[in-house]
Amino acid sequence: LQGVNLPDIYNGSATSEDLFWKLDALQMFVMDLHWPEQEFAKHLEQRLKLMASDMMEACVKRTKSAFDAKMQKVSKSTEFRVPRSVCTMFNMLLDAKKQCSKLCVLDCNQEVN
Repeated sequence: LQGVNLPDIYNGSATSEDLFWKLDALQMFVMDLHWPEQEFAKHLEQRLKLMASDMMEACVKRTKSAFDAKMQKVSKSTEFRVPRSVCTMFNMLLDAKKQCSKLCVLDCNQEVN
């Protein structure tokens, strides 16, 4: 991830961190444009939140599916070690939950049609 200022500590995979960072950067960029038409600005913000929600949902579904498959294999083993990939997936799912409130939720005073 050259040229991207991601946090030094990853909560999940570099791919998920990159996704969350880019969604946040896109929303901040659009917000910083200060659209003169309030109605259009609200509509644009709503569309970005919906897009972020769809992208995060797809990411979480894929990760959850991979997590469940990995846990099926681990549960059949007599080894008590949890693979690093399982920890990464778990961290990514928790981070997605945290990021969702920031990237996907509209302000309480905004209405969704």
